Amino acid sequence: MKLIPHKHFGMPGNLQQHMLVYTIAIAITLTIFFDLSRIASLGAIFYLIMDITMQWGVFKHLRKKIKANGAILLTTIVLDVIVLAAFIWMKVQSDMLLIIISAVLLLLIFVGEKWFLHWNENKIME
Repeated sequence: MKLIPHKHFGMPGNLQQHMLVYTIAIAITLTIFFDLSRIASLGAIFYLIMDITMQWGVFKHLRKKIKANGAILLTTIVLDVIVLAAFIWMKVQSDMLLIIISAVLLLLIFVGEKWFLHWNENKIME
């Protein structure tokens, strides 16, 4: 739970209340700037990337510990990549702005996570 920005923004309350505030803020921001089809497309892209990342993490770090079948994990990754590539190809042809926004948001998330982990490296390990 130390990986989630909790008291770092000075808000009172517990982790659950903070996550609710973050979720509401993200939902409001998305609703202001995008229509429902773009929000769903962003969600699909982010979900597939997250799923690929999680499956790779299990394959690389936990496979033997939890006795997961490597072939199933790799098959899942390959199928996710195929679906993501097809989806992105369709969106490139119809809504290139969505792809640019997705790439920028992914970059911001990655940089933000790196910064947060670096900034809280000692606190997380405690």
